[in-house]
Amino acid sequence: MLLVMCLDRMLLLCTVIFGFWKDTYAVSPVPSVPNHVPALAGSCVVIPCSFTPPASHSILGRQGKVVGVRLRYRTSYIFLLRSTAFSSDDISTVSKAFQGRTSLWGNTDDGDCSVMIDRVHLADSNVYQLALKGHGQKDWGKASSVNIVVSESPELPVISGVWAATEGQMVSLNCSISYSCPSQAPTLQWRWERGAQENSSEYGEPHVLRPQGQGPTLQTSLTFIASYRIKPRMRCEAVYPGGRRVYTVKELHVTFPPKDVTVQVHTLTVQEGLNVLLACSCKADPPVTEYRWSYTQHGLTVDLHQRTFTVRVYNVTRDMRVRCTAQNLIGRAGSKSTSLNIQYKPVILHLSSYCVVERLEVLCRCSVDSNPRPAVTWSVNGSVPPYSYNTSVGSENGTLTATLKGHMDTPLSVVCFAINALGNDSHTLLQAKDGSLLWKVIPAVCISLATFLLSLLLLFCCRKRPGKPPVYPGDMGIYQDRMPLYINCTEVTNTYNNGSYQLVYQNCTPLFVRTKQTHPMGRRGGERRGGERRGGERRRGESRGWERRGGESQGGTVDRGTRDRQSPASNDNNTETAIYLEII
Repeated sequence: MLLVMCLDRMLLLCTVIFGFWKDTYAVSPVPSVPNHVPALAGSCVVIPCSFTPPASHSILGRQGKVVGVRLRYRTSYIFLLRSTAFSSDDISTVSKAFQGRTSLWGNTDDGDCSVMIDRVHLADSNVYQLALKGHGQKDWGKASSVNIVVSESPELPVISGVWAATEGQMVSLNCSISYSCPSQAPTLQWRWERGAQENSSEYGEPHVLRPQGQGPTLQTSLTFIASYRIKPRMRCEAVYPGGRRVYTVKELHVTFPPKDVTVQVHTLTVQEGLNVLLACSCKADPPVTEYRWSYTQHGLTVDLHQRTFTVRVYNVTRDMRVRCTAQNLIGRAGSKSTSLNIQYKPVILHLSSYCVVERLEVLCRCSVDSNPRPAVTWSVNGSVPPYSYNTSVGSENGTLTATLKGHMDTPLSVVCFAINALGNDSHTLLQAKDGSLLWKVIPAVCISLATFLLSLLLLFCCRKRPGKPPVYPGDMGIYQDRMPLYINCTEVTNTYNNGSYQLVYQNCTPLFVRTKQTHPMGRRGGERRGGERRGGERRRGESRGWERRGGESQGGTVDRGTRDRQSPASNDNNTETAIYLEII
């Protein structure tokens, strides 16, 4: 019986002792600290520390409460020696290197056991152990390790958010930076390095985040609409007290359907009727997967079967319009109807080319459709314009217009000429008056007619006249001179009357003839023999002149003496050349 009572008392004592031991270690929790804490040389650093406060109890008449925080660091890696950087229980144990630089930053009643180190040096980089001790406890609880890294440059801000978007999509980005010294917190600001989007950008107000077991974090946001025109490039910049700046740059990848689709001509010179090499140019992300081509000519639209980036079109004309369409995984887009730079010879537009004459002033306009640009010249009355005329050239909507202006008394012919490397064209804008033209034509016609008549006259005079047909028997030896000489003479006729011959004189116009026939004749007349042909024929007209052997008389009256001189004196038979005068 006594033995049982002893065992009960021993069991009760063990229970009390175990409960007391349990409560003793319950008031010394293990602190929660980060593994890594950055620090900036010359600034301060707060080691974040947190724990869960124990519940109050009155066992043994005491209240459990944590009052002690200790921070120690390793001074030797060989002997594993440790020194105290901070102790809330006994300040005298703090190392000289940290005296006056460490303090309790948190409130342990709220479960915050954070410790601050001021005026941080590069030598402060080390692994620290932080431990807690409850009220009235002799031993420290289990310690937690934290690595403090001191650098001369602050950490860079971090940009978070999407890094790929489709054109037109709303994009939100965050920029944050953690800092170890709350009394020297930096500021954050956004900057656009490329593709400024001020018109669509919204900047959020900076705010501080305090994650559990972590140091404070400053954060700001940026919201904008993604654009394809320029690849967006943003910069988040942190500015620390003293002017030190650090920043982070990020680019946003924007995908979009084909944009800025255009038709490009790869043939240097394109002449009408020949072929041309074309290319479809555009911006697209992702790249284009298919192209489509079509052209309009003479009012008709033709779709080409090629689906390639380039295409060759044949038999091009100046009215041809070409269009291409590009497509990728996001969408498709097409170019405008594009006219080709076709070269052709000049064509003067008659409807817009004219001349106006008013108050002796002429104003002419000549409109030319040509490619390449033509050279325009003028002709006034068949020659270059006078120096007093003014000329000018202008171009509008691809049509060249040349102007001629000057003084003109009488409307003269005005012609416009246009020429380029492929050909030329001309057009008469003003015709000369009929009257002025007639006065120029009449003298020319008169001169030509006079020349023609003079030529005929000379031809008539110079050509040989054909001989007259003989009017005498061919066996009489009488012939007519081709160029007869006409003179005044008196015809003498022998008439036998009353048994004697008498001379009868009669005025006539003789025509001289020659004869080789001779006939004896009396000295003083006698009947002319063989001179006439009897038988009833009447002859008209033609008189034959007298022919002198020694020469011809140039006019005058032929008398007997003349006839005597014509008789051959040397004729032994005393014969004379018979002269026959015949009037027909």
